[in-house]
Amino acid sequence: MSFLKKLFGGASFGDEMAAGDAHAEAGRHAEARAAYERALDAARDDAERARARERVDASLDALARERIAEAESLARNDALDLAAAELQNAMELAASSEVKNEARRRLETLEQEDAKRSQADVPDEMSDEDRWALLAGSWGEEQLEEYDEYGEPFREALLALHDGDAKEARDGLQAILDEYEDSVYLWLELGRAKMLCEDWDGAEEALRTFLEALDEDEGGPARMSALANLAGLRDRAGDEDGAIAMLEAALDAFPEEPGAFLMMGRFLFDKGHAQEAADVLAAGAELLDTDRPDWRYLELLGLAHAEAGDDEQAALHFDRVIAFFVSLRSHDRPLDYPPQTALRRAAIHEAAGELEKAADLYRTLASGSDVDNHLKYHREAARVLLELELDDEARRMLTRALALAEGDEEVQAEIEAQLAELE
Repeated sequence: MSFLKKLFGGASFGDEMAAGDAHAEAGRHAEARAAYERALDAARDDAERARARERVDASLDALARERIAEAESLARNDALDLAAAELQNAMELAASSEVKNEARRRLETLEQEDAKRSQADVPDEMSDEDRWALLAGSWGEEQLEEYDEYGEPFREALLALHDGDAKEARDGLQAILDEYEDSVYLWLELGRAKMLCEDWDGAEEALRTFLEALDEDEGGPARMSALANLAGLRDRAGDEDGAIAMLEAALDAFPEEPGAFLMMGRFLFDKGHAQEAADVLAAGAELLDTDRPDWRYLELLGLAHAEAGDDEQAALHFDRVIAFFVSLRSHDRPLDYPPQTALRRAAIHEAAGELEKAADLYRTLASGSDVDNHLKYHREAARVLLELELDDEARRMLTRALALAEGDEEVQAEIEAQLAELE
């Protein structure tokens, strides 16, 4: 019996599948995944297990696509480190090669695209020297010393890995490993390459070998990365206990690092256990930078509280995220909010009767970077403005929504009917 099943129990296969389908239809993919995994535990034969596994994989792909969309929003706001982290999460989360490769390709082009936006005279692609310097900047001293020992073959293999040629990188790294007997950090890079080659068992063996080669106080961010990847591999294999063990190891190794709490909190949240996620994240929130806390951490903490039914605590954390993005506003950077934060905060405002504040959030989203959902945001803004009896403003939002709905006759008819009522 898995760790989470022991904690939270389960219903019948049919009940869990039905619950998962309802969540999936409503776009609640984390909750859908959790229900389908409970159905997998409750399956009575191979056919039921296959059905549940297929739905779990579909939920994982949907969650990964949400991460990719969030990364795009972050990139548009020049939060490249956070965007890269979201894409890495998407790669680890996705079940299908199609979605995994989509995230990988986006990650590979992230820095180049930002350079093109920022400087008109930047070359079409970063040079090998620039890319190497970018990679080396994230390595610790011991890691850098080891990598320097391997020379040009390692450089070529690692650049191939970041060019998306995982098989070439894997073969090159393996050849170096065969030559050097006392490698440590090389196992980490080989594990990453094998993950991209979808050699899950080989990747896990390499990552565990890396961790076993480290002394207790060694590794730093590299250790954290390995533990995170191992947790993802164990979860992918259906070993929730093993995934939890890796995340607990990260908490033990990095008790002062908010990122360790973020990993555990996200895992629990994605499994549909919001209160447990909120408890873990709240414990780690005390470690955040008080001046510029990680807004992504605060958003997840707010979402966990909201899912757990604690709107008061959720609002506090959402407001901190919104304040951060307000602080970024400038003459060349219009006001923009992360959609999940703004939508959940708007719903809390509405529940409290604070319709003006809800309308302001919807209007900001309607002109923000999440252009794929502008139609939705315009209609939500109009709905709240109508409740406030601000008919002229509602009409403007509906008129814009009508233009955005071009090609969808059903939605256009609905909006036209609303506009007719305002005549």
